[in-house]
Amino acid sequence: MVLIYTVAVLLGGFVGFLLEKITVNLINKRVKEPINHRFSGSVKKTILWMLISASGWVIAVAIGGLSAQTVEFALLFSACLVLSAVDISIRKIPNEIIVFILIIGFAFTVINNNFNIIQNRIIGLIAGFVIFYLPSLIGMGAGLGDVKFAAAVGFCLGVYNFLTAVFVMTIVLLIYTIYLYVTGKGNLKTKVALGFFLAAGFVVVMLINILNMKQMVFDMEMFLNSI
Repeated sequence: MVLIYTVAVLLGGFVGFLLEKITVNLINKRVKEPINHRFSGSVKKTILWMLISASGWVIAVAIGGLSAQTVEFALLFSACLVLSAVDISIRKIPNEIIVFILIIGFAFTVINNNFNIIQNRIIGLIAGFVIFYLPSLIGMGAGLGDVKFAAAVGFCLGVYNFLTAVFVMTIVLLIYTIYLYVTGKGNLKTKVALGFFLAAGFVVVMLINILNMKQMVFDMEMFLNSI
């Protein structure tokens, strides 16, 4: 097991190093003039990327061992790190990351031979699109990038787990809003990078799903059926 943890740390750290470079590239492709990169540009920031990435990979392995689900988590966690950094930096969500998330979601459906849940995933995709698209029609909430990301998350998680992710996102967003009020740095009208908050919900739900493999922790479908 020590060997597995060591590999997870080393591989996760190396991936974190690459993720920083990918983030810089995606940002540079979307700005007209060079900018000061918020999450890169120093050795300390590179080390932080490596530590965060390695930590995510190790946590997944510690919870679920070495399995297809933990590998899927590691890949999607990495995608969420890049997406969040880009969205916070320039308020844009790269289509490349969304496509990657969809490919990983479909690929692991095939690998796990879970075609029986494909209907639930398609409904999740539709739910993600609709829930985030409708507010944008009246100039509120999500942008088009957020809508596409929500649809991708809905596909990966399925409809019930997507609703759990939205719930977690709402809690994190509420905490951040309180922080803005307390520090005087903003209010309810302050624009935020929704992609980061949805990514947080996405990651939390994936970890819950890994925990559920060993012992049921929480299941939104069971919860809603019990009401």
